[in-house]
Amino acid sequence: MRYIKLILLLSFFGSTQEDNLVEKISKILPAGLPINFVEESSIPEFYVVNVANNQILYVSNDFKFVLAGEVIELSNGEINSLNDKYENKLVLSIINTIKPEESIDFISNKEKYRLKIFTDVTCSYCRLLHSEIDEYLAYGITINYLAFPRDGLESPTYKNMVSAWCNTNRQDSLAKLKKGEVIESMNCVNPVEEHFRKGSLIGITGTPTMILEDGRKLSGYIPAEDLIKILENG
Repeated sequence: MRYIKLILLLSFFGSTQEDNLVEKISKILPAGLPINFVEESSIPEFYVVNVANNQILYVSNDFKFVLAGEVIELSNGEINSLNDKYENKLVLSIINTIKPEESIDFISNKEKYRLKIFTDVTCSYCRLLHSEIDEYLAYGITINYLAFPRDGLESPTYKNMVSAWCNTNRQDSLAKLKKGEVIESMNCVNPVEEHFRKGSLIGITGTPTMILEDGRKLSGYIPAEDLIKILENG
């Protein structure tokens, strides 16, 4: 019992410390700016603060300085974006809340890689990508489509994507919409609005946007033969 009480006390203390930190940082940032997470950064004596739609700030431990902009990390002869590291962390945390059954899947029978792709059925590059779906599958790339109606939640595109997600044959319905065909209007409990909200939170503004398994985002159409090179080279 004493051990359990200690665990609860430490958990409460940690939560209180984090809440206090967020409160202090909130006071030096623009009012109402959403904070997604705060943690010690790789920059000595600075916190990293992920805000709004996956934007990165660095705040000094004495709360006197705020750095905004790209930060490059030099390590063992390698050059990496520190911002990407913290952006990818939020992407993964949000993407991992999306249940497997929420996506419309095109599964490779020799799967090597699994990508989440935010798509819009009226987007020309989304249509081009899907017209080559067999090529992606042949390279071992499984595609899990997530919904991102670019014109918002009151648009005809949103309603069409809801219909696709509600159809018993979701793959076929999505493919028809991407060809400009009409499908039966349907409604049900569906994830389209939630996908749009989560996509916006991680900074997606256009389609197609690919989410790699390490949290990296790739924007726009990428031919299968080029995409497989990116995936294989890390």
